[in-house]
Amino acid sequence: MTALVPRRSYRRHSATRLTRLRPAGFRTWIETSMVDWSAAGASLAGPVENIPLGPAVLAISPVDGTSEIHLSCKIIWREAGKVGLKLLGPVSH
Repeated sequence: MTALVPRRSYRRHSATRLTRLRPAGFRTWIETSMVDWSAAGASLAGPVENIPLGPAVLAISPVDGTSEIHLSCKIIWREAGKVGLKLLGPVSH
């Protein structure tokens, strides 16, 4: 039996992009910056000490002048000025 090779690469890629994070139940956005990302998630840095784990929306700044990208996500870890996100897909409007 041959092993199946996953088509997605979950390698982490460095990134420096402005982002905003809005955890569930928050009315305002929290300004953050993306540290790295993969097909499954991302790490953000910023004032995240009081952010609860759980569902959130991530807004990623555009690089080409188009509108920002909004993704549903789940905050899965928090430590020393950083949070880790599991990306779930586009936000449904």
